Amino acid sequence: MRWPSPKRALVIAVVSTLVGCSAHALPPTAPGTSDNPLRVVVTSSAMPLIIEAASAYPEVDFSLEVRGANYRQGVAALRRGDAHLMVTSHLRPEDAQVLWAAPLTTDVLALIAHPSVVLDGLSIAQLRMAYQGQVNDWAQWGGAPLPLTVVSREAGADVRAEFERLVMGARRTTGAALTTASDAGVLALVRETVGAVGYVPLSMVEAGVRVLSIDGVLPSTVTLTDQTYPLRSTVYAVALAEPTDSARRFIAWLQSPDGQAVLMRRFRPPLTIPR
Repeated sequence: MRWPSPKRALVIAVVSTLVGCSAHALPPTAPGTSDNPLRVVVTSSAMPLIIEAASAYPEVDFSLEVRGANYRQGVAALRRGDAHLMVTSHLRPEDAQVLWAAPLTTDVLALIAHPSVVLDGLSIAQLRMAYQGQVNDWAQWGGAPLPLTVVSREAGADVRAEFERLVMGARRTTGAALTTASDAGVLALVRETVGAVGYVPLSMVEAGVRVLSIDGVLPSTVTLTDQTYPLRSTVYAVALAEPTDSARRFIAWLQSPDGQAVLMRRFRPPLTIPR
Protein backbone atom coordinates (compact mmCIF):
# COMPACT_ATOMS: atom_id res chain seq x y z
CA MET A 1 0.00 0.00 0.00
CA ARG A 2 1.24 3.49 -0.87
CA TRP A 3 0.18 6.91 0.33
CA PRO A 4 1.52 9.81 -1.77
CA SER A 5 1.49 13.06 0.17
CA PRO A 6 1.81 16.65 -1.04
CA LYS A 7 3.76 17.47 2.14
CA ARG A 8 6.54 14.92 2.05
CA ALA A 9 8.11 11.97 0.32
CA LEU A 10 6.20 8.75 -0.24
CA VAL A 11 5.39 6.67 2.82
CA ILE A 12 5.75 2.96 2.11
CA ALA A 13 3.83 0.36 4.11
CA VAL A 14 4.62 -3.30 3.54
CA VAL A 15 2.10 -5.11 5.73
CA SER A 16 3.06 -8.75 6.09
CA THR A 17 3.60 -11.32 8.81
CA LEU A 18 7.08 -12.49 9.72
CA VAL A 19 7.22 -16.24 10.22
CA GLY A 20 9.70 -18.73 11.54
CA CYS A 21 11.55 -16.26 13.74
CA SER A 22 12.84 -16.97 17.22
CA ALA A 23 13.61 -14.12 19.58
CA HIS A 24 16.15 -16.28 21.40
CA ALA A 25 18.04 -17.92 18.54
CA LEU A 26 19.46 -14.75 16.97
CA PRO A 27 22.41 -12.75 18.33
CA PRO A 28 21.99 -9.00 18.76
CA THR A 29 23.20 -7.01 15.74
CA ALA A 30 22.80 -3.35 14.90
CA PRO A 31 20.61 -2.28 11.96
CA GLY A 32 22.37 -1.01 8.88
CA THR A 33 23.64 2.55 8.92
CA SER A 34 20.97 3.74 6.47
CA ASP A 35 17.56 4.49 7.95
CA ASN A 36 15.95 5.61 4.71
CA PRO A 37 13.44 4.07 4.53
CA LEU A 38 12.90 3.77 8.26
CA ARG A 39 12.15 0.08 8.80
CA VAL A 40 9.55 -0.56 11.50
CA VAL A 41 7.98 -3.81 12.67
CA VAL A 42 4.56 -3.24 14.18
CA THR A 43 2.38 -5.60 16.17
CA SER A 44 -1.22 -5.82 14.98
CA SER A 45 -2.61 -3.92 17.97
CA ALA A 46 -0.43 -0.91 17.14
CA MET A 47 -0.75 -1.08 13.34
CA PRO A 48 -3.76 1.28 13.02
CA LEU A 49 -1.98 3.86 15.18
CA ILE A 50 1.21 3.78 13.11
CA ILE A 51 -0.63 3.90 9.77
CA GLU A 52 -2.59 6.90 11.05
CA ALA A 53 0.59 8.59 12.25
CA ALA A 54 2.59 7.82 9.10
CA SER A 55 -0.12 9.40 6.96
CA ALA A 56 0.09 12.63 8.96
CA TYR A 57 3.84 12.87 9.63
CA PRO A 58 5.01 16.23 8.22
CA GLU A 59 8.71 15.61 7.59
CA VAL A 60 9.90 16.05 3.99
CA ASP A 61 12.02 13.31 2.35
CA PHE A 62 10.83 10.65 4.77
CA SER A 63 9.97 7.06 3.91
CA LEU A 64 8.57 4.43 6.24
CA GLU A 65 8.55 0.68 5.65
CA VAL A 66 6.10 -1.08 7.94
CA ARG A 67 5.99 -4.83 8.47
CA GLY A 68 3.45 -6.66 10.60
CA ALA A 69 4.71 -9.09 13.24
CA ASN A 70 3.74 -10.50 16.58
CA TYR A 71 5.82 -9.59 19.62
CA ARG A 72 8.29 -12.47 19.46
CA GLN A 73 8.87 -11.96 15.75
CA GLY A 74 9.34 -8.22 16.21
CA VAL A 75 12.05 -8.65 18.83
CA ALA A 76 13.78 -11.17 16.58
CA ALA A 77 13.67 -8.71 13.66
CA LEU A 78 15.34 -6.04 15.80
CA ARG A 79 18.08 -8.43 16.86
CA ARG A 80 18.68 -9.57 13.28
CA GLY A 81 19.00 -6.00 12.10
CA ASP A 82 15.94 -6.27 9.85
CA ALA A 83 14.25 -3.31 11.54
CA HIS A 84 15.24 -0.03 13.16
CA LEU A 85 12.19 0.10 15.44
CA MET A 86 9.41 -2.07 16.81
CA VAL A 87 6.09 -0.58 17.90
CA THR A 88 4.17 -2.76 20.35
CA SER A 89 1.59 -2.57 23.13
CA HIS A 90 3.50 -5.10 25.24
CA LEU A 91 7.04 -5.05 26.61
CA ARG A 92 8.35 -8.02 28.57
CA PRO A 93 10.26 -7.00 31.72
CA GLU A 94 13.30 -9.02 30.63
CA ASP A 95 13.34 -7.21 27.27
CA ALA A 96 12.93 -3.83 28.95
CA GLN A 97 16.24 -4.45 30.73
CA VAL A 98 18.25 -4.90 27.51
CA LEU A 99 16.36 -2.92 24.86
CA TRP A 100 15.71 0.81 24.53
CA ALA A 101 12.01 1.72 24.80
CA ALA A 102 9.96 4.92 24.82
CA PRO A 103 6.23 5.20 25.60
CA LEU A 104 4.13 6.62 22.76
CA THR A 105 0.53 6.42 23.93
CA THR A 106 -1.94 4.34 25.90
CA ASP A 107 -4.15 1.78 24.18
CA VAL A 108 -7.15 -0.05 25.56
CA LEU A 109 -8.26 -3.66 25.26
CA ALA A 110 -11.99 -3.79 24.56
CA LEU A 111 -14.05 -6.81 25.56
CA ILE A 112 -16.34 -7.65 22.64
CA ALA A 113 -19.22 -10.13 22.41
CA HIS A 114 -21.62 -11.55 19.85
CA PRO A 115 -24.88 -9.53 19.71
CA SER A 116 -26.70 -12.54 21.20
CA VAL A 117 -24.98 -11.88 24.55
CA VAL A 118 -27.44 -9.80 26.57
CA LEU A 119 -25.26 -9.03 29.60
CA ASP A 120 -23.87 -5.49 29.61
CA GLY A 121 -20.53 -6.47 31.10
CA LEU A 122 -18.37 -8.73 33.22
CA SER A 123 -16.14 -8.29 36.21
CA ILE A 124 -12.44 -9.04 36.01
CA ALA A 125 -13.08 -12.14 38.13
CA GLN A 126 -15.80 -13.38 35.76
CA LEU A 127 -13.61 -12.69 32.74
CA ARG A 128 -10.79 -14.67 34.33
CA MET A 129 -13.14 -17.58 35.02
CA ALA A 130 -14.38 -17.55 31.43
CA TYR A 131 -10.86 -17.64 29.99
CA GLN A 132 -9.87 -20.41 32.36
CA GLY A 133 -12.76 -22.47 30.98
CA GLN A 134 -14.62 -22.54 34.31
CA VAL A 135 -17.90 -21.18 32.86
CA ASN A 136 -19.42 -22.56 29.67
CA ASP A 137 -22.90 -21.01 29.56
CA TRP A 138 -24.02 -17.39 29.89
CA ALA A 139 -26.99 -18.54 31.97
CA GLN A 140 -24.58 -19.14 34.86
CA TRP A 141 -24.27 -15.33 35.15
CA GLY A 142 -27.93 -14.52 34.52
CA GLY A 143 -27.74 -14.25 30.75
CA ALA A 144 -29.65 -16.16 28.10
CA PRO A 145 -28.88 -19.92 27.96
CA LEU A 146 -26.15 -19.76 25.33
CA PRO A 147 -22.78 -21.52 25.15
CA LEU A 148 -19.98 -19.22 26.26
CA THR A 149 -17.12 -19.44 23.77
CA VAL A 150 -13.92 -17.50 24.43
CA VAL A 151 -11.83 -16.19 21.53
CA SER A 152 -8.15 -15.38 21.98
CA ARG A 153 -5.15 -14.21 20.02
CA GLU A 154 -2.38 -16.72 19.39
CA ALA A 155 0.51 -17.35 21.77
CA GLY A 156 3.24 -14.77 21.08
CA ALA A 157 0.83 -11.92 20.27
CA ASP A 158 1.33 -8.72 22.25
CA VAL A 159 -2.43 -8.37 22.75
CA ARG A 160 -2.67 -11.80 24.34
CA ALA A 161 0.35 -11.11 26.53
CA GLU A 162 -1.24 -7.88 27.80
CA PHE A 163 -4.62 -9.54 28.34
CA GLU A 164 -3.01 -12.33 30.35
CA ARG A 165 -0.94 -9.85 32.35
CA LEU A 166 -3.98 -7.71 33.18
CA VAL A 167 -6.58 -10.45 33.65
CA MET A 168 -5.10 -13.92 34.00
CA GLY A 169 -1.96 -13.38 36.06
CA ALA A 170 -0.21 -16.76 36.30
CA ARG A 171 -3.30 -18.63 35.09
CA ARG A 172 -3.47 -20.18 31.63
CA THR A 173 -6.02 -19.46 28.92
CA THR A 174 -8.15 -22.54 28.38
CA GLY A 175 -7.16 -24.87 25.56
CA ALA A 176 -10.80 -24.78 24.44
CA ALA A 177 -10.46 -21.13 23.37
CA LEU A 178 -10.79 -20.36 19.69
CA THR A 179 -7.49 -18.76 18.64
CA THR A 180 -6.58 -16.66 15.64
CA ALA A 181 -3.47 -14.83 14.44
CA SER A 182 -4.98 -11.36 13.98
CA ASP A 183 -7.29 -8.88 15.64
CA ALA A 184 -9.44 -8.96 12.50
CA GLY A 185 -9.72 -12.71 13.04
CA VAL A 186 -10.92 -12.16 16.62
CA LEU A 187 -13.55 -9.71 15.37
CA ALA A 188 -14.70 -12.16 12.70
CA LEU A 189 -14.93 -15.13 15.09
CA VAL A 190 -16.87 -13.13 17.71
CA ARG A 191 -19.17 -11.68 15.06
CA GLU A 192 -19.92 -15.14 13.61
CA THR A 193 -20.10 -17.27 16.79
CA VAL A 194 -23.25 -17.10 18.88
CA GLY A 195 -22.32 -16.58 22.53
CA ALA A 196 -18.70 -15.69 21.77
CA VAL A 197 -16.60 -13.21 23.72
CA GLY A 198 -13.13 -11.91 22.81
CA TYR A 199 -10.76 -8.98 23.17
CA VAL A 200 -9.24 -6.54 20.67
CA PRO A 201 -7.58 -3.12 20.88
CA LEU A 202 -10.19 -0.40 21.14
CA SER A 203 -8.82 1.13 17.95
CA MET A 204 -9.83 -2.06 16.07
CA VAL A 205 -13.48 -2.28 17.20
CA GLU A 206 -16.00 -2.38 14.36
CA ALA A 207 -19.76 -2.68 14.02
CA GLY A 208 -21.34 -6.11 14.38
CA VAL A 209 -20.17 -6.85 17.94
CA ARG A 210 -21.15 -5.59 21.38
CA VAL A 211 -18.63 -3.86 23.60
CA LEU A 212 -18.99 -5.05 27.20
CA SER A 213 -18.07 -3.12 30.30
CA ILE A 214 -15.39 -4.36 32.71
CA ASP A 215 -16.25 -3.91 36.39
CA GLY A 216 -19.04 -1.57 35.25
CA VAL A 217 -16.79 0.69 33.13
CA LEU A 218 -16.93 0.93 29.34
CA PRO A 219 -13.81 1.78 27.31
CA SER A 220 -13.81 5.30 25.90
CA THR A 221 -11.59 8.32 25.52
CA VAL A 222 -12.91 9.52 28.90
CA THR A 223 -12.21 6.32 30.83
CA LEU A 224 -8.85 6.05 29.08
CA THR A 225 -7.93 9.55 30.20
CA ASP A 226 -9.16 9.22 33.78
CA GLN A 227 -7.70 5.68 34.04
CA THR A 228 -10.92 4.15 35.36
CA TYR A 229 -11.09 1.47 32.67
CA PRO A 230 -8.92 -1.45 33.84
CA LEU A 231 -7.63 -3.00 30.60
CA ARG A 232 -5.08 -0.36 29.59
CA SER A 233 -1.69 -0.92 28.00
CA THR A 234 1.20 1.31 26.96
CA VAL A 235 2.29 1.44 23.33
CA TYR A 236 6.08 1.55 23.05
CA ALA A 237 8.64 2.30 20.40
CA VAL A 238 11.45 -0.22 20.94
CA ALA A 239 14.98 -0.40 19.52
CA LEU A 240 18.29 -2.11 20.24
CA ALA A 241 19.76 1.23 21.32
CA GLU A 242 18.64 4.85 21.54
CA PRO A 243 17.60 5.86 18.00
CA THR A 244 19.25 8.62 16.00
CA ASP A 245 18.45 10.59 12.85
CA SER A 246 15.03 9.97 11.25
CA ALA A 247 14.00 7.35 13.82
CA ARG A 248 14.66 9.80 16.66
CA ARG A 249 12.74 12.58 14.89
CA PHE A 250 9.77 10.29 14.16
CA ILE A 251 9.52 9.18 17.79
CA ALA A 252 9.85 12.78 19.02
CA TRP A 253 6.98 13.81 16.75
CA LEU A 254 4.82 10.91 17.95
CA GLN A 255 5.36 12.10 21.54
CA SER A 256 4.66 15.75 20.65
CA PRO A 257 1.20 17.36 21.02
CA ASP A 258 0.69 17.15 17.24
CA GLY A 259 1.59 13.46 17.15
CA GLN A 260 -0.53 12.68 20.20
CA ALA A 261 -3.53 14.37 18.59
CA VAL A 262 -3.12 12.12 15.55
CA LEU A 263 -2.84 8.95 17.64
CA MET A 264 -5.97 9.84 19.61
CA ARG A 265 -8.03 9.85 16.41
CA ARG A 266 -8.21 6.07 16.66
CA PHE A 267 -10.20 6.28 19.92
CA ARG A 268 -12.93 8.69 18.89
CA PRO A 269 -16.63 7.75 18.50
CA PRO A 270 -18.70 6.39 16.86
CA LEU A 271 -16.74 3.17 16.35
CA THR A 272 -15.48 2.95 19.92
CA ILE A 273 -18.73 1.73 21.46
CA PRO A 274 -20.97 -0.01 18.89
CA ARG A 275 -24.05 -1.40 20.65
